[in-house]
Amino acid sequence: MTTLGDVCTVRSSLVDPTRPEFARLPHIAPDSIEKGSGRLRDYRTAGEDGVTSGKYRFEAGDVLYSKIRPNLNKVALVDLAGVCSADMYALDVDRNLAIPEYVAYVLRSQDFLDYATSLSNRANIPKLNREQLLRFDLHLPPVPEQRRIAAILDHADALRAKRRQILTHVDALTQSIFNEMFVTEIWSSTLGEIANVQIGPFGSLLHKEDYVSGGVPVINPMHIRDGQLQPDGEFSVTDTKAASLSLYRLHEGDVVLGRRGEMGRAGVAGPGHDGMLCGTGSLILRPRAVDSRFLHSVVTSPRMKSHLERSALGATLPNLNATIVKTSPAPRASDRAQAEFAEALGAVDESLNAVRRAATKDDELFASLEARAFRGEL
Repeated sequence: MTTLGDVCTVRSSLVDPTRPEFARLPHIAPDSIEKGSGRLRDYRTAGEDGVTSGKYRFEAGDVLYSKIRPNLNKVALVDLAGVCSADMYALDVDRNLAIPEYVAYVLRSQDFLDYATSLSNRANIPKLNREQLLRFDLHLPPVPEQRRIAAILDHADALRAKRRQILTHVDALTQSIFNEMFVTEIWSSTLGEIANVQIGPFGSLLHKEDYVSGGVPVINPMHIRDGQLQPDGEFSVTDTKAASLSLYRLHEGDVVLGRRGEMGRAGVAGPGHDGMLCGTGSLILRPRAVDSRFLHSVVTSPRMKSHLERSALGATLPNLNATIVKTSPAPRASDRAQAEFAEALGAVDESLNAVRRAATKDDELFASLEARAFRGEL
């Protein structure tokens, strides 16, 4: 047993934003990292992000860790040099003692998440400070054994990723059915005619410091994955705060659409999502005279995505407002056409649910494997 501080140091070099090369450096923030897997997504250069303050430098091979709730499980092993948000630590791993791959898996583990969450819950500012991070106790086998463990976890994680790819393909089949039935029709209606549109709360109503652990979940674009709403208990608010935001409560059958970044990212609220909150970066489409699945297929169709990308505001981070969404074209489908579409989806749903159950099982098995690895039992 040893501590994280015995094998890592935290980089503290600030990069001068006035230097010309700063704008070209990759800029990674917590939102750039996929929770759980650590994969980087949608990261931009400092110039594209409009960063104007000095950020911390990181080097290829560093482990980036998000220190602020509700992103305490966001960890990335980077293969490039750049700058990271002040909400992150860049860890330089001593290669004589540990390998970055092993350290990254330690920081993603449930044991470390529990440790970080318990400490940040007690703080006035919900973050893990440097001293708390570096004093974490970890099981550190010899470097060859670390490589073996990391390789096993890499393989298990790759199998989980393949299952998620299957989910994407099955979801694409739903979209193919929709395209075959409706893509050639004249889209003479609008989203505002077939659904009520409610933009999520403004930033002045919902701040980062309002988030708590285990409260009423908030659905932001990052919680819409593979066409599903996947809430995270770390992104939630108290019952009192949720009551003050009653206008933004979800009802079963609502379609939640991300209005920032990737266009066309949407999911349907099921029974378990009833009463959750639409986040600042999302909006609610409440079906009116159409089926939820049909509405979801409309807003996730390639035709709609192209329209939203052309109409979105902002060159750096595309953004939708209520007017853009309400006036976006939609097909005018009869009740009979919608019924035929729903019938065609029946066979797809059975396969989709089976894959989702398997994916959940994969996650449970990976967590068990990970726990054994860091107890020295693998």
